[in-house]
Amino acid sequence: MSTLLNRAIGPLLLACLCVPAAVADTDQVSPESLIRDMSSALTTLNYEGSFVHVQNGNIESMSIVHSSDNGGELEYMLSLNGEAREIFRNRSLVTCIWPNSNSVIVSDSKKRQLLPTVDESLTNSETYDLSMGKPDRVAGIDAHVVEIKPKDHYRYGYRFWVDKETKMLLRSMLVDGENNAVEQVMFTNITYPDQISPERFKTPGGIAKVEPQKPSLAVVGKDQNRVDFLQLPAGYKEVSETYKPMPINDGPVSHVMLSDGMASVSVYVEYSNQQAQPDVALGISTMGAMNAFTRSTNTALITVVGEVPPATVEAIALAVRLVE
Repeated sequence: MSTLLNRAIGPLLLACLCVPAAVADTDQVSPESLIRDMSSALTTLNYEGSFVHVQNGNIESMSIVHSSDNGGELEYMLSLNGEAREIFRNRSLVTCIWPNSNSVIVSDSKKRQLLPTVDESLTNSETYDLSMGKPDRVAGIDAHVVEIKPKDHYRYGYRFWVDKETKMLLRSMLVDGENNAVEQVMFTNITYPDQISPERFKTPGGIAKVEPQKPSLAVVGKDQNRVDFLQLPAGYKEVSETYKPMPINDGPVSHVMLSDGMASVSVYVEYSNQQAQPDVALGISTMGAMNAFTRSTNTALITVVGEVPPATVEAIALAVRLVE
């Protein structure tokens, strides 16, 4: 009888003994410190591996090599399924190559889109609650889990899996108000080499050197704003405003970047009267996690786009006021 009792109680006792260890492990680190460390690790670590990007029922598999030094970041990504595609990021330039069609696009370097760039101001956010989730494993690596929950319906929630040792982001998930995954990125394998040869980031020989077009661009000062807002959703603030002519028409355009420390939203204002405005669909349009809202006025076409809920882009678009 005692033997049977020991067999029954043994696993339960072991499970109970394990719970305090997991709780203690979670309590040893704060979500704020993890976010700060993760933000740095994404840009400063040497790493290489493979990850999957899941969005709207589609799965994209990529390999990545990333290096960083005093001169900036170097990055090479290769698509592992679908149409062949290579992406080279060399500090100030991004080169995209489609070998099958011999197509090449070179543009100014922009922040990565698949692996999120996290603003450290998120740690002092008034619009998100940060908490620790249950520890997990990704690609065989022990990870902390950080839960980032919005306080209103004007932003998505996030869940980050962070390597306990290196603080590298191993998995990220964008979640809607019902806690459903809208988009996620997850490493399937990753290593952290001490050094990575610069040769791995060089574009192949024979690729035509295509210099990106750099249209005239004016960074607008606070006393020269062309675009203002009556009232933005809580937490969103203007990061920058630029003004330049658009290549696709004769009219100029303003571009305003907004952020709440996590989500980023772009506001485009094309200045032209309604008769000259392009024939585009007005109102809400959606593609995966990305939402856009377009409205027309007598003097401009206003488009707001970002990885935020539909209510957010609509509220921002309706709040736009053009400065005379």
